Amino acid sequence: MKKIERPYNSEEIKLLKSRKNSLWEHFENFGMKFIGITLVILSPLLIYDKFINKVSPETQLIVVIPLLIVSVGTVIYWMNKNGEIGWNKKVENEIKNGKAQVLKIHTDKVFKRKQTYDLGSGFYIKISDNQTLFLQGQYFDELQYGRKFPNTDFEIVLTKLTFNELIDVKSFGKYLKPEKKLKAFTKEQFDKNEVHRDGDLLEIPIEQIK
Repeated sequence: MKKIERPYNSEEIKLLKSRKNSLWEHFENFGMKFIGITLVILSPLLIYDKFINKVSPETQLIVVIPLLIVSVGTVIYWMNKNGEIGWNKKVENEIKNGKAQVLKIHTDKVFKRKQTYDLGSGFYIKISDNQTLFLQGQYFDELQYGRKFPNTDFEIVLTKLTFNELIDVKSFGKYLKPEKKLKAFTKEQFDKNEVHRDGDLLEIPIEQIK
């Protein structure tokens, strides 16, 4: 496996730009969260009004307005913490100042791990006699359906500067059918953190993975 860094090409810049959120997507994300949080905040008042004692319109107005302000503030905080508000700026910064991380991989042996939850299937890629790379994601499933992955010769393109995200997988060799299919990780293994994560480089031979 060889790792290099280089400037983004025009195709990768186009892919990055396509991941920016439109004004409508921002509005939709805010609206859905606002509705959900508002219902949760207002539910005690609605229950009290329906089952215990009627609340006058004047009192409702006095109570509802501060609750709506709290709801808006909560949504903004939530979106900011998750990086949604500044997402487009991060993408633009990545395009302007970042570089593509490219992993060039040659292999002759692959094992497949069955999908757990909605994480996508996992693939163990033999890097050397004592190193194995684990890749996992629904994106790899889509490539497998087209028999483009796993492959004897491929490269993975990742962002570097701000969010280390997969941009593309490019295949140059031949489709490589997994030699073995392993069981999905169990809930107990997840709870004990005894699972492999996308991008893990394991310092063990692929034959020892069960």
